[in-house]
Amino acid sequence: MTTMDSALGNILDDGEDGDAALSSEFPHIPEPMVFDLVRPLGVQRGEFEMNVLAGHSLKNGETEWAPELEYAVRDGFAIEFELPFENLSIAQYKLAVQGTLGTLLGQRYIHGWQVIGRYDREHRDYSADALYLAGYRWNAVSSTFNMAGVRWSGIDRRDKFAGIVNTSWFYNVSDHLTFGIELDNEIDSRWRYFLIPQIHLDLTDHATLQLGVGPSRMQGKHTEWQAVWRMIFAF
Repeated sequence: MTTMDSALGNILDDGEDGDAALSSEFPHIPEPMVFDLVRPLGVQRGEFEMNVLAGHSLKNGETEWAPELEYAVRDGFAIEFELPFENLSIAQYKLAVQGTLGTLLGQRYIHGWQVIGRYDREHRDYSADALYLAGYRWNAVSSTFNMAGVRWSGIDRRDKFAGIVNTSWFYNVSDHLTFGIELDNEIDSRWRYFLIPQIHLDLTDHATLQLGVGPSRMQGKHTEWQAVWRMIFAF
């Protein structure tokens, strides 16, 4: 029992292991791979991150990828600029802001908010997401992170709304290896989803590689398999 309490204390009190891919440093919760955050909740002013997310369709070979820059302008508040590509063409411009609301339940629970704005170059329209973020550290090895909110698509044309729910569960195998599973949901007149088991490899305190493969029905009516990876550098 003393050993477990000590391990839990380390995870709650510091963020030295796997700093490059966290939903929160305090408590120490890993970051989802597909629907990632703008730096961790509880971020400190001046923290900076560069990362690249890439998804490959195993059906038709098409690739979507996005370089991202994230910066904490003050404690608990960060901004992100992202350029989503489809193959070699820029598909969107994306800007996100994120804030931290604080911790609860003996500092095992942390929550915040995120707002995302996008411009789609092909359809020439705008969309926006507003999300509530919440993470909980269950014990020394298990944690969860969840997001819920609404997406407003075609702001200047269709005024279409959809509900967004993301839930992720993590198991810390060691200081440098984490297993996780992430389920992204988008719900309006129909349900779209992406379910992706994943592994996180902390290569250094400043670099993390995330990998996963799973079924997706985000784009059309039929399910297809996607292979996804994200490379993260944080400073």
